[in-house]
Parts: sequence; structure tokens; C-alpha cells
Amino acid sequence: MSLAVRHPLDRDGEILEVAGVAPSSFVDGPGNRYVLFLQGCNFDCPACHNPTTIGRCDGCGVCIDVCALEALTLPVTGTVLFHPGRCDSCGDCLRVCPTDADPTIRPLPVDEVVSDIAVHAPFVSGVTVSGGEPTLQLDGLIRLFTRLRDDPGLAHLERLVDTNGSLDRDGWERLLEVIDGAMVDLKAASPQRHRRLTGHDIEPVIESLRLLAERNKLTEVRLLVIEGETDDETELLAWAGIVRSVDPAVPVRLMPFRRQGTRPLARRWHDTTPETITRARAVLVAAGLRNVR
Repeated sequence: MSLAVRHPLDRDGEILEVAGVAPSSFVDGPGNRYVLFLQGCNFDCPACHNPTTIGRCDGCGVCIDVCALEALTLPVTGTVLFHPGRCDSCGDCLRVCPTDADPTIRPLPVDEVVSDIAVHAPFVSGVTVSGGEPTLQLDGLIRLFTRLRDDPGLAHLERLVDTNGSLDRDGWERLLEVIDGAMVDLKAASPQRHRRLTGHDIEPVIESLRLLAERNKLTEVRLLVIEGETDDETELLAWAGIVRSVDPAVPVRLMPFRRQGTRPLARRWHDTTPETITRARAVLVAAGLRNVR
């Protein structure tokens, strides 16, 4: 897929703002999966490993001034154009962006995304849409999953969303019609720490976990273990309490924090050791969780 021109966000869901594609992944859900990363996130996590997917380009033009190869132009106010043939991937535009956006992202018609998935369909077991936070592009997300569900040649692909869990009930009611499941990142367990690490309250995430479990659509809960932040026993037991109240048998995946690619604050933290992960798993299992990986 090589579409380079930035389009205004299509409010009817015809266009998806795509930050990237991984046509084969074994870490974004079960099996070998096609992964679509969408642009934009409503959380503001310092530990984010995709920080340039957080913001949405507002066409300010700051990136154009630092692009020596003129790979970015602004022929129309508010519309940045990317010329991939001129780009050497130096990253200067990403470093100066005031909104944590990526001016090289590709706004793609849903039909074009479906066509690309069809090319890889014989080699993958499912499709995962991640981000950013994919539910911010809810109309396009629903349109994509509907197309996959209704296509006889693609309906066998498992349809998952990787989310921060902030979507409200009305949104979930629409999305649950077309997905097989959701993987939810639970960034922290205590309300204060969750707000400090994400900028948002934890209650909507817990409500999402409960709704997904009730509908048998909670595929996995993902816990990011950060040494000195989310690895103490009090936090782990609080995590266990939340998950246990939802479904003690739901698959839980412990994700070790890595500094590479994160934002400046998180780069001061230590990488999580295997010993810390082993200890965290033992605490969660002892607290009643049955399926911790």
C-alpha cells in the first residue's frame, strides 16, 4: 500500500488513518496475525512504545521546515503531503512534532485495507487492529471488520482489537457485533497510578472489562510490568482483584517494560527483568488468577 496523500478524516468511516501495518505477527494475539496500527490515542502514557501514534496531524507545518529532502509539503493549508520517494527516514519530522503525530502516516480507504488483507489471508490466522487507540476511529473500524466478516474468502480470519478499554458501552455494543474478541491493556490497578500513567480514570476500563467478559469477548488482559511503578505487591494484588472480579480464568499476559522507543520520562526507568516477571506471575497466581502468561 503506497497511498501518500493525506485526506481529511472521513467521518463516515470510509477512510482509516493508518500508522503502520505488520503483515505477520506472533505477538498481537494468538497465531500468526495481520496487524493494522491506527493513528491517534486518547491516553498519554509515558511508557508508550508507539508514541508517534498518539497525536493526529493538525497541519501546522513545523515538520516541513526541518525536512531537508522536501519529502513533506504543505500546498493546501492544513493538509500535509508526504512524498515517500524523497524520504530517508531520518526521523527529524517526528522529533519536532508538537502533537506526537507522524506526518508520514497513510490515510487509506477501507476497501484498500481489505484488499491488502486478502493478499496475506492464506498465510495468517487472524487480523488484529491496534494503535494508537483503534476505537477512536470507530466507524472505520466497524466498517473494516464488517467487510471481513461478510467476505466468504476472509470470514475465517479471527477479528481482534487491541485497546486501552476506554470505549463507552454504546460504542462497544456496536463493535461487539463484528469482532471475535478484544485484548485490553490494563495500565495500572490503583486509580491514582492509572491516572498518573495514562492521564485518564480507570473506571471506564474496568467497565469495559466487565462488559467484554459478560459477552465472552475478553480475549486477553495485558499488564505492563514496570519496575518501581507497577511491580510492587500491593499493585499486583490490586490487578489480581480487578481481573478476578471480572473472570479469574481470563488469559492474562504480563508484558515486561522496555525503554527503547518510549518517551523521555519512561527512558529513565529500568527494563523489567525476567526475575521480576516470574515474581509478578507468582503473586497473581497465588491471588487466584488461573491463566497467567
